[in-house]
Amino acid sequence: MAIQDSYHFRSLSPLGSPSRTLAVASGWTYGCCSLDAPAQSFGPFAKLVETWQSRRLDGSTLPARRAFEMEDFRDWLGQIFIAKIEQPPFDLRYTLWGTTLVDWWGIDYTGRFLGNQSENPDSWNVERRYFETMSRAPFIGLAGGLLTQHNRDHVKVLGLDLPLGDGSRMDRVLSAHLRINFDDDVGTIVPNCPITPFEGE
Repeated sequence: MAIQDSYHFRSLSPLGSPSRTLAVASGWTYGCCSLDAPAQSFGPFAKLVETWQSRRLDGSTLPARRAFEMEDFRDWLGQIFIAKIEQPPFDLRYTLWGTTLVDWWGIDYTGRFLGNQSENPDSWNVERRYFETMSRAPFIGLAGGLLTQHNRDHVKVLGLDLPLGDGSRMDRVLSAHLRINFDDDVGTIVPNCPITPFEGE
């Protein structure tokens, strides 16, 4: 078992279906990867992870938002959000919500807080704990599911969550999303990625 700050990464086979005591919120599943996980293991997200890892100045810090140019996200334009950590109490406020995400979610979250435009804002406690855990012991996250909470049952997405910060303290998260087929999940999109399930505790 490798330990990064206080988050424990277990040696597990790649994460597939939510059968391993994964935290599940509104049909979504959440997984965690070491900040140093091989970029190529992230499949369609590999180039973005490689860029993010290259901006970690000494390999132990988190890259700041200012370390990136729009050109770095060219392949993901419209499919990215950036959210700022707000506390106390812990929450995320979206400072950028891509136009493609607006189309998929059916709402623009720019300037809004995590889940507050969903059918049941109180159902976002697992996702809030996922990001709060990331802020205390940073990891690369993978999260996905149907957009049921936004009356978009016909849309399924997979997101890559990258912590941004000032040194070792996380102050933002950068997230890129793919729309995936109904029969796909983390295990079929990034089958070689070493993922530890986020258990929501």
